Amino acid sequence: MRWWLAGAALGLVLLAIAVRTALVAPLGIIVLALFAIRSPERAAFGGGAIVSTGTIFLYSIRDAVTRCAEFDSASRPIGGCTSYGVEERLVAMGLYLLVGIGLTAYAVLRPRLTRA
Repeated sequence: MRWWLAGAALGLVLLAIAVRTALVAPLGIIVLALFAIRSPERAAFGGGAIVSTGTIFLYSIRDAVTRCAEFDSASRPIGGCTSYGVEERLVAMGLYLLVGIGLTAYAVLRPRLTRA
């Protein structure tokens, strides 16, 4: 659980930095990939980072679609809003979250599988 929370915290910090600069994205992906390989602790770390950032990404997509729908409502006679690629982004973020959930499940189940 500690590793998962540490990964979630690091993921959120990297996401906050990535909003301000594009240089952290490749570095963050490499760091998370290295931490997520070969041990349950590292898998929990990577799973926590992926699940926390993926949840924020899904929330931001939902929020953007909601704001666009409000802007496009009948209460605003001038202007309009159209969101393109929402389904593709949702599929991509869903797969991203599945990887995080898979790493988390691996971290939880691996100690039990090696004892059996």
